[in-house]
Amino acid sequence: MGASDSPSSDLTPAGGSIRVLLVEDQVELRALLSDVLQDAGMEVRIAEDAHSAKVILEDFPCDVLVSDVHMPGSENGIDLAEHLKRSRPQARVILASGHPPRQLPSLPGYAHFLQKPFRLNQLMQLLAA
Repeated sequence: MGASDSPSSDLTPAGGSIRVLLVEDQVELRALLSDVLQDAGMEVRIAEDAHSAKVILEDFPCDVLVSDVHMPGSENGIDLAEHLKRSRPQARVILASGHPPRQLPSLPGYAHFLQKPFRLNQLMQLLAA
């Protein structure tokens, strides 16, 4: 599926491209994913932890949160997802982890899960779903 294929256009808000908040503590992975999403026409903001992500959310009404479950700091991706859903209940959430779901805290029912390592097309399919 190309970046301009129709499924991703279903996510596009009235004002333009899909707004994605990407929260990942691994610098190389964060840079790679950010580049891929931007190349696909998405507006992307990046953060390395939940605290930084919350600051970004004050001025960036994301449509989709893509976050690692485990990250530095006192809050995890699940905490961040709950914070986002309180202010933007329509936002979608994709949580990723190198640990299998059975080894994680209970994931919210609204969240999609990506097992690391994942393929870029798996992430793109979830964004287009």
